[in-house]
Amino acid sequence: MQELPDLDPADARPVNQQIADRLREAIESGVLAAGSRVPGENTLMARYGVARWTAREALAALAGGGLITKVPKVGTFVRGQRRLERRPRRYRRRKKAAGPFATDVRTAGMDPDIEAESRVIQAPADVAERLGLAPAAEVMCTRYRFLADGKPVQTSISYEPRAITGGTSVELPEEGPLAGAGVITRMDSIGMEITRVVEEVTIRPPRPAEVVSLEIPSGVHVFDILRTFASDERPVETANIVIPGDRYALVYAFRVTEDSDDPVTT
Repeated sequence: MQELPDLDPADARPVNQQIADRLREAIESGVLAAGSRVPGENTLMARYGVARWTAREALAALAGGGLITKVPKVGTFVRGQRRLERRPRRYRRRKKAAGPFATDVRTAGMDPDIEAESRVIQAPADVAERLGLAPAAEVMCTRYRFLADGKPVQTSISYEPRAITGGTSVELPEEGPLAGAGVITRMDSIGMEITRVVEEVTIRPPRPAEVVSLEIPSGVHVFDILRTFASDERPVETANIVIPGDRYALVYAFRVTEDSDDPVTT
């Protein structure tokens, strides 16, 4: 391994933070590749002339950020940093029944798997508002956990108005002739052509249940995405999507257009 760079004597931050930054830079630049052994406490003590607790705090900061993982009785290693790409503005109609998640995972060279459970419930107040429904209207609620190569990478709770899908061939998203095909394909099949998608993305700490379900390392935040599909102005599906920050890269592509006085719309 290439020797880690010296600390900057003009840097007034605590030494453990400086050491953590040197290690982080080595990981992000590829000097410390995924799967390679991370310099241990003894090595850092000798390299930077620091006490053991300082070296330990530096490593703890990287572990908390999800960059390294400790294998008991073996050592500490750089976690694999391969991320899936999610392109929220790349929604398109698909000729085949493969949903967008499965397509993206296979594109990344991994095997997809989806766990799902559907049941009819009364819409919570916020969901009813997003779907333009009367309070307590019936919706089909589907809870998902998405996996790539057997590792969880995303969860989602989807809500679809029973007034739209009830009694149709796509009433259950993961059953029937278009099982797993995705919202656009399924809704198109019953005459509800999707014309608009809105996503609101925030970042927050994971909730306890999400830490367990998604196996989120300490210190890693999540993307919290509220997504709504609409046919013209009628909402037909809304979902709460949660993605750990170390599993996905959110990629946005925009077209450059001529300047105009037209208001920006979504």
